[in-house]
Amino acid sequence: MTSAESEQPSYGELVTLVGALTARLDALAEENTRLKAEIAELRAENAQLCEENAELRRQLGRTSRNSSQPPSADGLAKPPPRSMRGRSGRKAGKQPGAPGTALMQVANPARRVPHVPATCQGCGSDLADAAPVGEPVIRQVFDIPEVKVEVTAHELHALACGGCGTLTRASAPSFATAPAVYGPRVSALAAYLSAQHHLPVGRIAEILADVAGIEVSSGWINAAVARMAAVLAPDNAAIGDAIAGASVAHFDESVTRVAGRNHWLHVAATPTLTAYHIDEHGRGTDSIIAFGILPRFNGVAVHDAYRSYGAFDNSTHALCNAHIVREATGIGEYDAVARADGWAQALVWLLGDGHRWVAAWRAKGHDRLPDFKRDDLSRRFDDLVERALAAHRSRGSGKQSPARNLALRLRDRKAEVLRFAADFTVAFSNNRAEQDIRMIKVKTKVSGGFRTLKGAQAFLAIRGYISTVRKNGLRAAQALYDALLGAPWMPAFTN
Repeated sequence: MTSAESEQPSYGELVTLVGALTARLDALAEENTRLKAEIAELRAENAQLCEENAELRRQLGRTSRNSSQPPSADGLAKPPPRSMRGRSGRKAGKQPGAPGTALMQVANPARRVPHVPATCQGCGSDLADAAPVGEPVIRQVFDIPEVKVEVTAHELHALACGGCGTLTRASAPSFATAPAVYGPRVSALAAYLSAQHHLPVGRIAEILADVAGIEVSSGWINAAVARMAAVLAPDNAAIGDAIAGASVAHFDESVTRVAGRNHWLHVAATPTLTAYHIDEHGRGTDSIIAFGILPRFNGVAVHDAYRSYGAFDNSTHALCNAHIVREATGIGEYDAVARADGWAQALVWLLGDGHRWVAAWRAKGHDRLPDFKRDDLSRRFDDLVERALAAHRSRGSGKQSPARNLALRLRDRKAEVLRFAADFTVAFSNNRAEQDIRMIKVKTKVSGGFRTLKGAQAFLAIRGYISTVRKNGLRAAQALYDALLGAPWMPAFTN
């Protein structure tokens, strides 16, 4: 036997070696299977963490520009305003030929105060006996006279009938309810400061004391607000009826605090009318029914996509495109898939095009976009929706991503999104209702909310009336005073 032959493994050794290698390969295959499972699990966990991270970044980055968050919540990080109208090319400020609002002299001032020089500026001589030369230079000063309480005594005389001898005493005016009371202008001012300027009752009492020397209690102010709300009840009912009969109306909702608990308040508005509602039902359908406007409204209801509005099929619906633009902006910023595809930003550009087209064709006297423009808008809209649905696949029966939810809403409610292009009486956005509800949030910030539901309802009754009369070019404080005297402003049932 040669040395080479002696070094070769025996058959038994080969069997042992093959068995060891096979066991090793089986172990490696098992280890490989385990590692693949771990990798798949880690990838799934990583995908979930990436999605959660993106959602957290989206929530932390929410502003009024990329979400439905109100501008008041932006704080010092509030971004500069951005208009979809684009640049006009004109300089800021008053434009040439526009009417001015400069203070002008009046022909008949209430008082005339002559001013004459005492000594000559040349030689210092006394000018007491000098005669006036030429016309005086007039400087008119517009100011508020000192505010003083004026007491009016209403004398209720009694007369005896010459026939039967019955003694009849004159009736007092409706506002003279006691031997000594504050008059309707004080009550109107208290209600105005509360509802229009969101002042707490303590500060209203301070203003009345400091400005006019009127010493009233917090209880008196609360009672004055309640009296004003009761006086305005028929007017607010008429405002609600007028909105219900309008061809287009805007609806919105927001949260405020009543007695330390969150309550939802609702607004219905047109360019000339405003109505508010708050109750114990919350945000949903029951509260909208209790409001009483949308259930009998047969026009075009402009609103956000809150699902309870969809329960009222007696009206035609139009969605707020400002909401969609903000939502798409946020998705484009924080969803990596949408950012890579670019459909969200393209949607913002498309809706901006539609907004500008409507403005241009309205200026030409049209009441809707021409067919070729609407067809172009519709086709591009459909293409973007299909891109979005293809980029963001369904997760089955689970919760869908914000991007897919938006794409599904755009697909299913296309007519409601693009209604502004088919009917120029329908606004591009729901800014009308949002503006009317926005300042109510100031009340929550100033006073922390309302102490009672009844107080909140009184506040909103006055606020709705004030908003309405201001839209119609009237002075709010005077309108409240007139209402207390029995001569309130009432809406016409046309808009």
